[in-house]
Amino acid sequence: MKKLCLFLIAAMLLMPLFSSEYEKLKAMEDSGVQNADLFYNLGVTHWQLGDSGLAVQYFLKALNIDSAHSGARANLNYVTGLSEDRELYPKHGFLLRLTLQSYDFLNLDRLALISIILFFIFALSLSWLLFYDEEKERALPELITGITLLIFLIFAGLSGVKYYRFKNNNKAVMIEERADMMMEPRVDSRRIAVVHEACILVVEKQQDDWALVRSPDGKSGWVQSSLLGFVSE
Repeated sequence: MKKLCLFLIAAMLLMPLFSSEYEKLKAMEDSGVQNADLFYNLGVTHWQLGDSGLAVQYFLKALNIDSAHSGARANLNYVTGLSEDRELYPKHGFLLRLTLQSYDFLNLDRLALISIILFFIFALSLSWLLFYDEEKERALPELITGITLLIFLIFAGLSGVKYYRFKNNNKAVMIEERADMMMEPRVDSRRIAVVHEACILVVEKQQDDWALVRSPDGKSGWVQSSLLGFVSE
């Protein structure tokens, strides 16, 4: 009991510090600053203030800019692992997890750098092929040129996909304690399911003050937009 009282007193003393830190970070965001570290720090501050839904929203914002941000990824997994809807998320096998982790590691900056390097390698191999002695066997330079072109196209395609997802992120987070997913976009419609704070949803479309969302277990229903925190706003 004594330890609990000391903890509550310490929390009350630290709360103004967290609020002050949040105000500074929020002012930076409102001024137009957008970077992964800022959103990560906002997520941590919201978690310290007890707002798990907003914490998840800002961790997702950080990962939308930098998918390789290890702090945001670790904290996102931690918070969602404590949420009431943690059992809704699908369990991935080892190979799929490894593939997703590799894709996350290749953020936009890394993909752009690798694509530029591969383009120069392709240009060099193409020059080698064009000026290769016509009397010699050309199989080796043709093979190397073809392989470098293929790898370059793969990474360029990944860059395009990741950039499109960065600009058109359709994820949202439940920022209220709970909400009903309805069959139709009205309050008197039939309830399909219930989602809780910090649950990550996929927005399929929006209509007036409602959003059609898909839960981690694949159920789709309408939720009032005011209850959601959108990754792309």
